[in-house]
Formats: sequence, C-alpha cells, structure tokens
Amino acid sequence: MSAKNAPGVTTTTVALAEIWPRPVLVAECDPRYGDILAGYQQGTGDMTKGLLGLAAIHQRSDITQQVYNFVQPLSPGSEARLLAGIQVPAQAAGVAALWEPLSHLLPSLIVKRRPVDVLVDCGSLHSPHAPLPLIRNADLVLLLTGDHLEHIRAAHDAVQTLTTHLMAARPYADPRWRLAAVVRPSAAQRHNNRKAIQHTLEVDTIAEVRHDERVGAELLGRRHLPGGYLRSAYMRDVKILQASIDQQLSRPAPAARTGHLSLPAGHGEAAHVG
Repeated sequence: MSAKNAPGVTTTTVALAEIWPRPVLVAECDPRYGDILAGYQQGTGDMTKGLLGLAAIHQRSDITQQVYNFVQPLSPGSEARLLAGIQVPAQAAGVAALWEPLSHLLPSLIVKRRPVDVLVDCGSLHSPHAPLPLIRNADLVLLLTGDHLEHIRAAHDAVQTLTTHLMAARPYADPRWRLAAVVRPSAAQRHNNRKAIQHTLEVDTIAEVRHDERVGAELLGRRHLPGGYLRSAYMRDVKILQASIDQQLSRPAPAARTGHLSLPAGHGEAAHVG
C-alpha cells in the first residue's frame, strides 16, 4: 500500500506476481478502482470473476469455500491468479463487507492441497473503504514511498497509523515487526537515500525499486513492453524485493510483550531527512 495516491502499488504487485516462486494469488483490493482487467489484461479478463461476484455471494451465504471460484489467470498463460477488483469507486461500499472475512480466509488459502501466497493490492491507506482488516491480519505490510521529502513525511505519518492498526490486532507483539517500506525513487538522482528514509520511518526499508520508463511505466498496459523485459533493471529490482520479502517473513518472531506498546509522540520526525 501507499501513504497517499498509491504510486506504483498495482504495478509493483503485478511485477512481483510475475516472478513469484510459489503459487500466488493477486487480490486487487484497492477501494478506488482496479487497473488490472483494463490495463494488464487489456480488457480480455472476466469482469464477473472478482470481488463483485464474491460480494453477491456473501450477501446470501458463506464465502469460505467460494473464493477460488472467483479467480482467473493474471494473464494468458500465467500461473499466477487474480481476484479482480472493482471497476469504479462507487462499487467500493458494496465490497467493503468482504474485507473482514477475506482477512481470515486469504492468509490460509490452500488450493489442491498446496498453500497459496497472496499479494494484496490495498491502494492508498486513506482511501474511503480502505481494506483495514486485511492490513491488520497481514503477515507483512509493505508501504511504498517515493524519496521526496513530501513522500517521506506522508509515509512517516502512515507508519504511525499502521502501527496503531497492527497493534490492535496483536496488542502484545511489536507492530513494526510486520511492517516494512519499499522506496520508489522517481529519477536516477536520489533526493534522499534509502538509509536516511529507514532512519526517519523507523521501519525496515527492505528494497528500492527504481523507476524505469520502458518497463515500470508500461507494465500495466502491456502495450510497449520491450522484449526480454523480465531481464530489465526494473525486474531485477523486483526480484530483489521478492527475496527481501521472503527474508522478512522468515525472521523469528520477537518475544511477546508483557504490556501494550506505547509509541512516543513525534518520534522520528520526517523533517530531519536532508
């Protein structure tokens, strides 16, 4: 997810799914709109397979055994699967009732006796009808941020909000153990480096996915992707990100706290980044 405006969240999610080493499902839960059917699939996908169809079922029955009936290939020939999102923001209220049951179903999804990893595109933290239950129950929350000061300040504020939500779900665990940042610089010249951003946000900044005009900007549209794009610098960054995610998830859990975590007000002020 992002602190605001969701810069590159969907693109990064799709790129990760392309190179994911295990069975994977992309759940497009951005409450503003979904880009993948119109963009990545170029309108060839099935609009009935996704959150809207699942929400209709949820109105009258249990969806525990229904989720995988509403998924489709992420792209023709892809082993990754897609739970498509809404097409216009007005549909967000209709699918918001799914966030709570999906937050319990997706982390333990098994298909044909094989566990399936789930990448959830949550869009922007402050969108109306944001999928907060999915965030609270995630194994790892990735916050994408640019490297400009205004991006870092927004990300800093988002970290405070996210730690509150994560702590509400597991009050005796360190909430920042399940939260990490990914930097998406917009140009070759860095405004603030990854180390400085990590120091300000006070969460692990696990990777940097550099902007790539030829691949990153075209990935969702699939119109002008260069041949061999999977070997591009952009996709190499995505592969490093995927390995870093696995490393984060394999860390031993910290010792349980004996009381609620208290976060000092104003700690880690973003304006200190130079």
